[in-house]
Amino acid sequence: DEIGIVSKSLIAMKDEIDKQNKIKEEMIHNISHDLKTPIALIKSYSQSVKDDVYPYGDKNSSMDVIIENAERLDSKVRSLLYLNRLDFISGENTDSEVDMKELIEHITSQLYGMHPDIEIVTNLGYVSFKGDEECWRICIENIIENAYRYVKSKIKIDLKTDYLEIYNDGEPIDSDNIEALFQPYEKGTKGQFGLGLSIVRKTCTMYGYKVKAVNHDVGVSFIIEKDDK
Repeated sequence: DEIGIVSKSLIAMKDEIDKQNKIKEEMIHNISHDLKTPIALIKSYSQSVKDDVYPYGDKNSSMDVIIENAERLDSKVRSLLYLNRLDFISGENTDSEVDMKELIEHITSQLYGMHPDIEIVTNLGYVSFKGDEECWRICIENIIENAYRYVKSKIKIDLKTDYLEIYNDGEPIDSDNIEALFQPYEKGTKGQFGLGLSIVRKTCTMYGYKVKAVNHDVGVSFIIEKDDK
């Protein structure tokens, strides 16, 4: 019986390793695909400008395309490096706490001017979360940026003890895709690969929280709460 238990454990371990290897291979493929386009555009447009050929009409417009794709590339590489950095940070014990009310108010105050057509409603208690302030700032910004990608007119943020909910009134998430959203380079309904929600999950897990996406009759919520396991 003991040999049978060990055998089953080894089989389960092998299945998990195979699963992780497949996820890793898919992620590498998606990263390569995602970086290839801006690199190709930068190379081709740079060569054209060097040859005094302006594929986007004139010199300034063509240079703007190069700059835009260089910024896209920079953003993607920074996100990838940050995701890997979280693996290192997760090994560090921290007893620090973050004033989440103050942090969320700071983040949302910067967004009002950028998206004046979107209503932001907040109900924020005086709550602290365990962890590093910069890590939580990036985590919350990634959720809100995702909300802005799908929102129609309203974002609502509720904060209470060990609980944060960020709601937007956009279209529901495909129920088969909800859990996969938090995988690195999972493709969203609007055809974008990204690391934002993967960073969100890793940050939450690192500090003893869990995150989930929930569909409502109208809209979607991302909920962060204390993991009591």
